Amino acid sequence: MRPVWIALGAVTLLGACSSSGTSPVFTAIKSVVLPSKEDTAPTGPRLEVTRERIVQNGLAMVRARIEGEEISNILSATSLNGNYVTYVSGFRQSITMLGTLVTATRGLGGDLLSVRNAPDDPVATPTKPADWPTRITRDYRFPGVGPAGTVVSVSCDLVPSAPTSITIVEITYNVTPFTETCAGDGVSFTNTYLADKTGQIWQTRQWVGDKVGYLNLEVLEPFTVD
Repeated sequence: MRPVWIALGAVTLLGACSSSGTSPVFTAIKSVVLPSKEDTAPTGPRLEVTRERIVQNGLAMVRARIEGEEISNILSATSLNGNYVTYVSGFRQSITMLGTLVTATRGLGGDLLSVRNAPDDPVATPTKPADWPTRITRDYRFPGVGPAGTVVSVSCDLVPSAPTSITIVEITYNVTPFTETCAGDGVSFTNTYLADKTGQIWQTRQWVGDKVGYLNLEVLEPFTVD
């Protein structure tokens, strides 16, 4: 797979102009983003996100949707801190990921500050499906009283299902679905992951706190390093 680069910033990311003054990639992405509370939804026809436009953009991209919402949000990679990649939408909503594990969110209506994962967490580090552990632990940190905030510690059981296939923007992937059932500190939730034979997760449903609930994510173009 070709290397994918990080933009210097969200404006640089989407701000290149064509001869008509507006980038077709910017138009395509902006037409499907989820507006913030301060903005209104774009009007007029929406341009379909195609594989050609993703390739033209040349950036790592994910598509996210808050469960229960109808509009998906396209986010592109804008910064790298160690192995943590932050994806930002045209309206400055952001999701930070370690591998495909969502470790922080901003601007979605309830922030997830950070996640501490176990070293063998296959969502944070691509792991072949046959090598996924059956049980892991995580600590989720949210805003709360004091600088440490509120920490929710959970234990999670991972169970694979029969292999299947999914298509994401014109590419079909053969994947193994995993169901992750987590509980601890008075909360319980169920995440799902669809991983290919290399361990790359292409589609996932992840809990990011009681206020937001679940994020449904699709990887349109994964972050890679030369």
